[in-house]
Amino acid sequence: MPGRPGDRPGAGNRPGGGDRPELPDWVNRPGRPGGDWRPGGDNSHIHRPPSWADRPGSININNNWNTIINRGGNNLGNWIARNPSRGLYWGNWGNSIRHNWGHYHHHNDWFGPRWWNGHYHHMGGWHYHYWNHNNRWSYWWTVPVWANLNSWFTWSTPSGYWSQPYYYDYGSGGNVTYHDNSVYIDGQQVGSTADFAASAAELATVQPPANEEEAQDAEWMPLGTFAVSTDEKDSEPSRTVQLAVNKQGIVSGTLYNSQTDTAQTVLGQVDKETQRVAMRIGESDDIIVETGLYNLTQDECPVMVHFGAEKTENWLLVRLEYEGDENEEGGDNE
Repeated sequence: MPGRPGDRPGAGNRPGGGDRPELPDWVNRPGRPGGDWRPGGDNSHIHRPPSWADRPGSININNNWNTIINRGGNNLGNWIARNPSRGLYWGNWGNSIRHNWGHYHHHNDWFGPRWWNGHYHHMGGWHYHYWNHNNRWSYWWTVPVWANLNSWFTWSTPSGYWSQPYYYDYGSGGNVTYHDNSVYIDGQQVGSTADFAASAAELATVQPPANEEEAQDAEWMPLGTFAVSTDEKDSEPSRTVQLAVNKQGIVSGTLYNSQTDTAQTVLGQVDKETQRVAMRIGESDDIIVETGLYNLTQDECPVMVHFGAEKTENWLLVRLEYEGDENEEGGDNE
């Protein structure tokens, strides 16, 4: 947001953030790397913050969050070990989905070359599979290793911020909870629910690359492919998401709905101080998904979904295994 000091996430040091310049001309035309493969498309929407995210109070969220991380004795780094019942809860939810996943039909070619050719959509100025056609399609289903992620990013942070991974567990019984219009992390109040949502939307809104060369030079690490379950009864989810992260902390991906056979862009970034990840979905101004980077290395990834500033739901991303043809080489998608 304008006026935020440059040494805080969201300003000059946040990957993809900083002052919000006018979008370059190439972002609004079809073709690479703007991401709309359909003639006449306009992909600039996802690079502009929603109007409801303009809340000065959101600056306090990161300040208070950093205080929690830097204080001694916070439980974020070993949360599941201290709360095994929460791990069991997410694991049981995830297992019910993986069981049904084995009975799905036609999913073995999702996110493969034939699939991409039939699912054109606005992709934003960043996209993980555009520039590197040397990997097999199974590569983007890879499970990330925290030790590799910890040394992946190009940014520098004060000592201690990445000394351990932080696991964010949303909802009743978790370590990120809502109560009386306030948000609590590890039992400590960080701010109002509206300011918390605004800070997620700000983090999720990523500036496009300055030019095609910058997009082409980006290196991507896969975060994997997940079924998206909205609640425990949603054991046969119709939505699947594939995600990757580049060295600047920008998260790129695609959300596929098998019921409607449509795909949407996912675009966001990692906060370098809190390890928080926030992402925009498609052309919506109201849907923001947040989780922790370490969550995205696990088999079950709890997420919080913001619907504007007023409503949230707690969903689960369940990691899926690649079941396509391992011998199918990568190649141009167009």
